Amino acid sequence: MNFSSTLWGIPFLGIIFSMSLLPLIMPKFWNKYGGCVPLFWTLIYAICTCYVFDFSQTILSIADSIFSEYISFIIQISTLFIVSGGIFINLARQSTPLFNTLFLFGSSLLAGWIGTTGAATLLIRPILRANHHRYYRVHLMVFFIFLVANIGGAFTPLGDPPLFVGFTNGIDFFWFMKNLYPYIFSTLFFLCGMFFLIDTQLLKVEQNIEFENHLPIEHDNPKEFMIKGKFNIVLLALILITVMCCNFDATFSLIGHKFRWSSVARNIILTIISIISMRYTNKTIRERNNFSLAPVREVAELFAGIFITATPIISTLHQGTEGNLRWLFDKLTSNGEFVLKKCFWISGILSSILDNTPTFLIFFHLTSGNAQELMTTHAHLLASFSIATVFMGALTYIGNAPNLMVKSIAHNYGVKVPSFLEYMLWSIGILIPVFIIISYCL
Repeated sequence: MNFSSTLWGIPFLGIIFSMSLLPLIMPKFWNKYGGCVPLFWTLIYAICTCYVFDFSQTILSIADSIFSEYISFIIQISTLFIVSGGIFINLARQSTPLFNTLFLFGSSLLAGWIGTTGAATLLIRPILRANHHRYYRVHLMVFFIFLVANIGGAFTPLGDPPLFVGFTNGIDFFWFMKNLYPYIFSTLFFLCGMFFLIDTQLLKVEQNIEFENHLPIEHDNPKEFMIKGKFNIVLLALILITVMCCNFDATFSLIGHKFRWSSVARNIILTIISIISMRYTNKTIRERNNFSLAPVREVAELFAGIFITATPIISTLHQGTEGNLRWLFDKLTSNGEFVLKKCFWISGILSSILDNTPTFLIFFHLTSGNAQELMTTHAHLLASFSIATVFMGALTYIGNAPNLMVKSIAHNYGVKVPSFLEYMLWSIGILIPVFIIISYCL
């Protein structure tokens, strides 16, 4: 379908603004019917496409969005969530600001090797348990999203899907680590330092003020350090191996579209791993983890609408300078040369509201499409949109799937999680100054 007007972006923007504003202006409606809002805008989009084009083209377009991208996306994050939910980690101590800071830093490093989704869903529970006695915990959740669910994923292609796409298109596995480490470590050190100061100050406030109606959630946990459900760690390793190895080029055609056999194989293997984890994990482990499939359902409902309604925008972006958004790409260049700072900000902002993987791929092909050229002659250009697509996923809840999962798990642990807009106040206030510094250092 040829989406010749920018008005096709209205349903997608409707989802974004509904998530931002409805929890604030209509909280009762949102709490009761919030899950139906993406469905409403998706139906608006489907009705409009049926009217302008025809029913068969609409069905094919939606089926392409679902089968080509969404199913693989939701199966992968669901498997990581289910398997990590079968691992019980007890830290055997109540938190201190120093302990929390070191935990966030170490978890961020781990995210680069087991993926942001795997690290976030595995480690958010133990750190929340260690802080169950604290009154102020929103900042812990927010910085966890910043560091573990996003920024830590920039170390390797295993960390975040955009970098993995770069790897499959010819970028060396260790290129990102060798070229991005100054930006990654400086950002981690700065944010961890800021977190330490905030956590220390809030702990002092808690010690000096007796808060009414503060009843911390009690957990029947042992006092010593322990890990239960160790066979799920093996399954976690199998997930990473599956994602890395199921990447061959053979395709087949169905309903007029080409699909990769590697995606089918990966989805089948990951589904089997999920079933094994659910079937053979001791139920008490999941009970101790407050495990529920609600976070996966929330992500699945929201991103189904996002994947479908974002189709016109992504399609137009793929047209580059030939599409309706050519003015956007015109701003990337000056005298025929790409401007690093503009590539950084435009790719990052697009990643914060769209899926960051297609955004990376669009910039990869737009700037060169040649991996060897990007790794050498245009290394700074590749670095700019690599950092942006990973880091700026932290700007919104929908910037990266683990963000919403962390939010939902934290809510189950009694944290008063910020709304979509409130979270953006945190992210803009803390991260934008950091990103401004990074853009000037590129």
